[in-house]
Amino acid sequence: MIRKSLMILLCAIMLAPAIAWAQDAKAFLGEWVLTVEGRRGPQERPLTIKQDGGKLSAELGGGRGGPVTITDVTVKGSEAVLKYTQTTQQGDIPVVMTLTLKDGALTVKQDMAGGQFTQSGTGKKKG
Repeated sequence: MIRKSLMILLCAIMLAPAIAWAQDAKAFLGEWVLTVEGRRGPQERPLTIKQDGGKLSAELGGGRGGPVTITDVTVKGSEAVLKYTQTTQQGDIPVVMTLTLKDGALTVKQDMAGGQFTQSGTGKKKG
């Protein structure tokens, strides 16, 4: 009896982070419109975040070369981090995009090329 109770408790402890992650991620799911300050002024970029089989992914449009599929998406609390490679005229550069959710809107921060370049902006749910 004690052994069975311990096993149930252990399973509950192990599942708690996954359940919390799923609740955190839910707020980010859907279609967004990001407005990011670029060298030529503000740019609107569509972003779709979805969950498939328990794994998050995203598609970021509006850049050169068509949409970018992002498979490295993590969510913790009110923050989502998307890691991907952006193709530029100078070649491929790594990008870390951090989305912070507050009152149904996003604050966007992009660090490119290991922090050599940064961009910021906002985001809102499409529709």
